[in-house]
Amino acid sequence: MVQKSHGHRPGDRWIVQRLGTWEKAYLIDDYAEGKDSGIIDLVLVGDIDDYHLNDLSRKTERYVNRKIRGMVLSREEFEAFFPRLQQRPHVIIWEARK
Repeated sequence: MVQKSHGHRPGDRWIVQRLGTWEKAYLIDDYAEGKDSGIIDLVLVGDIDDYHLNDLSRKTERYVNRKIRGMVLSREEFEAFFPRLQQRPHVIIWEARK
Protein backbone atom coordinates (compact mmCIF):
# COMPACT_ATOMS: atom_id res chain seq x y z
CA MET A 1 0.00 0.00 0.00
CA VAL A 2 2.74 2.40 0.92
CA GLN A 3 4.59 1.89 -2.33
CA LYS A 4 1.42 2.36 -4.38
CA SER A 5 0.21 5.45 -2.54
CA HIS A 6 3.50 7.23 -1.98
CA GLY A 7 5.98 5.70 -4.38
CA HIS A 8 9.15 4.18 -2.99
CA ARG A 9 10.78 6.98 -1.01
CA PRO A 10 13.13 7.15 1.97
CA GLY A 11 10.22 8.16 4.23
CA ASP A 12 8.31 4.94 3.48
CA ARG A 13 10.07 3.08 6.27
CA TRP A 14 8.87 5.73 8.73
CA ILE A 15 5.28 5.43 7.45
CA VAL A 16 5.32 1.65 7.85
CA GLN A 17 6.89 1.90 11.32
CA ARG A 18 4.06 4.20 12.42
CA LEU A 19 1.65 1.37 11.69
CA GLY A 20 3.15 -0.71 14.49
CA THR A 21 4.85 -4.06 14.77
CA TRP A 22 3.95 -6.36 11.89
CA GLU A 23 4.52 -10.08 11.79
CA LYS A 24 2.73 -11.02 8.56
CA ALA A 25 0.48 -9.59 5.88
CA TYR A 26 -1.77 -11.62 3.58
CA LEU A 27 -3.75 -10.70 0.50
CA ILE A 28 -6.92 -12.80 0.60
CA ASP A 29 -9.98 -13.71 -1.44
CA ASP A 30 -10.52 -12.18 -4.91
CA TYR A 31 -7.21 -10.37 -5.35
CA ALA A 32 -5.33 -13.43 -4.09
CA GLU A 33 -6.93 -15.28 -7.01
CA GLY A 34 -6.08 -12.50 -9.44
CA LYS A 35 -9.67 -11.22 -9.71
CA ASP A 36 -10.22 -7.46 -9.72
CA SER A 37 -13.42 -7.14 -7.73
CA GLY A 38 -12.68 -3.58 -6.64
CA ILE A 39 -12.11 -4.69 -3.03
CA ILE A 40 -8.66 -5.51 -1.70
CA ASP A 41 -8.87 -7.71 1.40
CA LEU A 42 -5.87 -7.91 3.71
CA VAL A 43 -5.08 -9.81 6.88
CA LEU A 44 -2.43 -8.10 9.00
CA VAL A 45 -0.88 -9.91 11.94
CA GLY A 46 0.74 -8.02 14.77
CA ASP A 47 0.28 -4.95 16.92
CA ILE A 48 -1.05 -2.53 14.29
CA ASP A 49 -2.14 1.05 15.01
CA ASP A 50 -5.71 1.23 13.69
CA TYR A 51 -5.69 5.02 13.29
CA HIS A 52 -2.61 5.03 11.05
CA LEU A 53 -3.79 1.95 9.15
CA ASN A 54 -7.15 3.57 8.40
CA ASP A 55 -5.44 6.81 7.35
CA LEU A 56 -3.05 4.99 5.01
CA SER A 57 -5.87 2.83 3.64
CA ARG A 58 -8.02 5.87 2.81
CA LYS A 59 -5.14 7.58 1.01
CA THR A 60 -4.28 4.43 -0.90
CA GLU A 61 -7.91 3.78 -1.86
CA ARG A 62 -8.05 7.16 -3.60
CA TYR A 63 -4.83 6.42 -5.46
CA VAL A 64 -5.68 2.88 -6.62
CA ASN A 65 -9.44 3.48 -6.97
CA ARG A 66 -10.22 0.34 -4.96
CA LYS A 67 -11.74 -0.30 -1.52
CA ILE A 68 -9.28 -1.71 1.02
CA ARG A 69 -10.51 -3.84 3.89
CA GLY A 70 -8.01 -4.81 6.52
CA MET A 71 -8.47 -7.42 9.22
CA VAL A 72 -5.97 -6.89 12.03
CA LEU A 73 -5.23 -9.90 14.23
CA SER A 74 -2.89 -10.51 17.13
CA ARG A 75 -0.63 -13.56 16.89
CA GLU A 76 -3.04 -15.53 19.09
CA GLU A 77 -6.08 -14.47 17.04
CA PHE A 78 -4.23 -15.37 13.85
CA GLU A 79 -3.42 -18.85 15.15
CA ALA A 80 -7.15 -19.42 15.79
CA PHE A 81 -8.06 -17.93 12.38
CA PHE A 82 -5.40 -19.83 10.39
CA PRO A 83 -7.49 -22.98 9.71
CA ARG A 84 -10.18 -20.78 8.11
CA LEU A 85 -7.54 -18.87 6.15
CA GLN A 86 -6.30 -22.17 4.71
CA GLN A 87 -9.74 -22.68 3.14
CA ARG A 88 -9.71 -19.30 1.39
CA PRO A 89 -7.54 -18.00 -1.45
CA HIS A 90 -4.55 -16.28 0.18
CA VAL A 91 -1.07 -15.07 -0.64
CA ILE A 92 1.46 -13.98 1.94
CA ILE A 93 2.74 -10.58 0.84
CA TRP A 94 5.00 -9.76 3.76
CA GLU A 95 6.63 -11.56 6.68
CA ALA A 96 8.95 -10.22 9.35
CA ARG A 97 12.49 -11.47 9.30
CA LYS A 98 13.25 -13.84 12.11
